[in-house]
Amino acid sequence: MQEQQLEKLSLLVDDQLDNAQAVSMLKSVQRDPELQAKLQRYALISQALKGEQGSVASLDFSDKIKQQLQSEPVYFLPRKKSDDHIKKTSLAVAASVVLAVVGFYAGKMQNQVQPFAEVTAAAEHQMPVEQMNAQFNDYLQAHDNVWYVNNNVGVKSYARLASYQHN
Repeated sequence: MQEQQLEKLSLLVDDQLDNAQAVSMLKSVQRDPELQAKLQRYALISQALKGEQGSVASLDFSDKIKQQLQSEPVYFLPRKKSDDHIKKTSLAVAASVVLAVVGFYAGKMQNQVQPFAEVTAAAEHQMPVEQMNAQFNDYLQAHDNVWYVNNNVGVKSYARLASYQHN
């Protein structure tokens, strides 16, 4: 059984195992320290045969680093101010500018929403009928070139004069 594992380990290093066999082999290597050492040796031999540079670390290399990191003193130095403060300030300024622009245009739109404010104000003052008719006639003459209005009272429009005789 040991010979088969070593052969599979060699195939694993040469990348000749399928995925399922590679996963099962790696799981068995993870549990067995002897297989871990063999895998490391096989990997070094493979690198040497391929002409690659390799270095060997001892098995307790990571444990030594962990111990050294734990024994180092901790310094509580003040941190540099992050760029978050600048980002927040610029965001606040941008929001203020947007709010000011929206307020300005809302005020302008308030004036445009009531285009007939003058007509409403004129209706509230209750001008005499003749004066309103004269202003209306002036308005129609100034704004409509097709519609001719004269000051003849009692004249009906062409639409009212035309009639249909039904026999």
